[in-house]
Amino acid sequence: MLQLALKLKPEIERQLREIVQNDFDGSYEKFIETAVKRYKNVLSKLIHIAEDLGVEDLAANHDHYLYGSKR
Repeated sequence: MLQLALKLKPEIERQLREIVQNDFDGSYEKFIETAVKRYKNVLSKLIHIAEDLGVEDLAANHDHYLYGSKR
């Protein structure tokens, strides 16, 4: 069982409660499951974009790619 204690600003907490109640039938579990699925989906999209660049050494030579500096 996961237990979280968040210290949110009252307005943010109100918005969160409202979203969970209206969109997830009051279930924080459904809310978290949906958020995790979306997070994974976004990361997988980013991975595909990075693969399409055709650059294998971007991290090692980032200055060269960003600024055109010599390696």
